[in-house]
Amino acid sequence: MKLITGQRILCTLGDLSPGYAKLPLPALRRFYDCYDQLLGSGSRTDVSYKNRRIPLGEQQIPIRIYRPVARAARLTMVYFHGGGYVIGGLKSHHGFCSLLAGRADINVIAVDYRCAPENPFPGPIKDGLGAWNWVVDHAAELGVENTKIGVGGDSAGGNLAAVLAMQTFTKVIAGQLSKVPAFQFLLYPWVDMSTESDSIQRYGKGLLLTEETMIFFRDNYLSEGDHALAIVASPMACGDVTGTPDTLIVTAQYDVLRDEGLAFVDKLKTGKVNVIHQHLPDCTHGFISMGRFSGATRKRLEQICDMLMAYGAGA
Repeated sequence: MKLITGQRILCTLGDLSPGYAKLPLPALRRFYDCYDQLLGSGSRTDVSYKNRRIPLGEQQIPIRIYRPVARAARLTMVYFHGGGYVIGGLKSHHGFCSLLAGRADINVIAVDYRCAPENPFPGPIKDGLGAWNWVVDHAAELGVENTKIGVGGDSAGGNLAAVLAMQTFTKVIAGQLSKVPAFQFLLYPWVDMSTESDSIQRYGKGLLLTEETMIFFRDNYLSEGDHALAIVASPMACGDVTGTPDTLIVTAQYDVLRDEGLAFVDKLKTGKVNVIHQHLPDCTHGFISMGRFSGATRKRLEQICDMLMAYGAGA
């Protein structure tokens, strides 16, 4: 196994734990939030951030706005955190969002969408759609150019971003977008709810994200009756990718979601979508929260930020 040493150590330690699915949900959420604080990239002095709440119907959703301090951002990205639609939030991805803003010179608007099981499918997608529409409609107030706003996310957040970017889905689930995203930035995205692939079988044990955990996440997000509707939540199941914006996608070799990510790249390319793809041969799922623990991982994080910055320079 050519997995980066620091990541391999964390996977070994994780394999000794009882597993996400066996922890009480409140404890699991606290652990996941602390994970980034202990091992993630941390805050940056070249990035400012501000918390606010935005109205979505009768609810208010927290967001956090990150901006590079030294230079004007070329792009703005509405970012959705990973965590299987069950865990995660602004705390769990603070370090990575700071890194994106500072290293890639972009504005990042992180969305604290409501998670399952309290807010199951299609609740997070509706929250994501509402947050996207709010950002676009308030672009002038936010001081961002509304022609250069895209969506992004990792894992389940990548699923949410991809669903919003593919117009076929937004018409089915929650109405219309105020504006089609200019781009989508997907990190090891969860794009197939079937949880059936060779990589799930091959890497489903012994790494941080296991097959057992994936099923736990899916079953909390999709109720038993909704499993038949998984096609609506699975970008891989979308037959028509027409209108999908420019796509930047990162896949990791040692990841249960590897195969579906690679298949999604092929699907988009076949559909004539402009795709920029980086496959990391020595990384595992969740490596974006390991930057403080591993120098080699930090280099990989800088690599994907540089990909995004280069895209922004040409946008």
